[in-house]
Amino acid sequence: MASFVRRVYLFVFTSLILTGFTFNATLLLAKDEPDAGKKKSSEEKIWRSQELSMLCIGLGVGDVVGDGKNEIVVAGPSSVYLYRFSENTLSLLTEYSAGSLEIKAIDVAKIRKNGPARIYVTAQNRGAVASFVLEYKNGSLVPVIENVSYFLRIINYPTHGPILLGQQKGLSNMYDGPIYRMEDNGSSLVAGDRFGVPLKIPIFGFTIGDFEGKRKPLIAVYDKDDHLRIYNPAGKRLFASKSYYGGSDILLRWFGPEMLPDRAKDMGVELTYVRPRIQWWSPSVGEPAQILAISHSSGTMRVLSRTRMFEEGQIVGLIWNGDALEERWTTPKAQGMIVDFCVDSLPGLSGQRLIVLERKKTDWLSFLLSRSQIKIYDLQQVMAEGKATSRSESAN
Repeated sequence: MASFVRRVYLFVFTSLILTGFTFNATLLLAKDEPDAGKKKSSEEKIWRSQELSMLCIGLGVGDVVGDGKNEIVVAGPSSVYLYRFSENTLSLLTEYSAGSLEIKAIDVAKIRKNGPARIYVTAQNRGAVASFVLEYKNGSLVPVIENVSYFLRIINYPTHGPILLGQQKGLSNMYDGPIYRMEDNGSSLVAGDRFGVPLKIPIFGFTIGDFEGKRKPLIAVYDKDDHLRIYNPAGKRLFASKSYYGGSDILLRWFGPEMLPDRAKDMGVELTYVRPRIQWWSPSVGEPAQILAISHSSGTMRVLSRTRMFEEGQIVGLIWNGDALEERWTTPKAQGMIVDFCVDSLPGLSGQRLIVLERKKTDWLSFLLSRSQIKIYDLQQVMAEGKATSRSESAN
């Protein structure tokens, strides 16, 4: 009888794990697979993490712990996870739950002179912007600033390094008014001077770099239709791509869920997605900056604005020749979509690394059925080999 009971218990327990209904077991699988991620040596070009059983929406890298080594931060729809990368292994240090807040984007940067890098989180509460800032204290992620009414984004400015920017939500426009440079005073974020970009450019999905090597800033930005544009600081458009770049399924809310039954109003509101990260990167000092952008194909060909199915994502390295953008290299295509990326150093790995967050499977109704993965590339090797086929503008 005891043997029969044990067999029944084992069958039920195994079935629950396989069908994904055991919350703790699934969460454990996502956060702490002790043997995952150890097969790739530091000399290999691509390092792959274990699959994360979560719907990831953002990535950041920085010295959050304050020990001189960078950590990896991943955001889900309502939680932030802090991972340590050590000896080619990704392990969870701690996590923070944002409760009912909806996380839309994250950045990690050391803006203040004192203390470790902080995590700047753009979030919404029933449509209102309610961003917050996390800091690592005594083994936990602690909110040190809350209820910030600004969308937040870190950009790396060529002559200043990381800069924290903020923009407010409007009544008729999702992004209202100018972008401001934000000051982190320790216990509050204060809007300072206006940041010098044209009003037509929103806070998400742009970068500023010396793309010509002439010490003149130019702006690269995804537009709302997922094309890539180049502007000068005065707002003159210099170029618009025919190819698609960017692409996101992270939707910014106009109002809370209690207003969703109002279908007329719901259908009349223009959908606004968080435009994904784009940044500049220079292979060496003095060289013109390359533009690192996300590229996807779309299962709906981007025709259905309310149903976005991105696939075959990759990071693309582009150069500006003065007239158009040229693709110089790409990462290998992913099975799913590229959610976020950054370029930084990691413990035990030499040189600058391209850290990419991929979404392999998306299930907004059941987060634990989603699958994500972190990949780490040797950026110099990927660039030198020019992996995958280039999609230069001249070929279209």
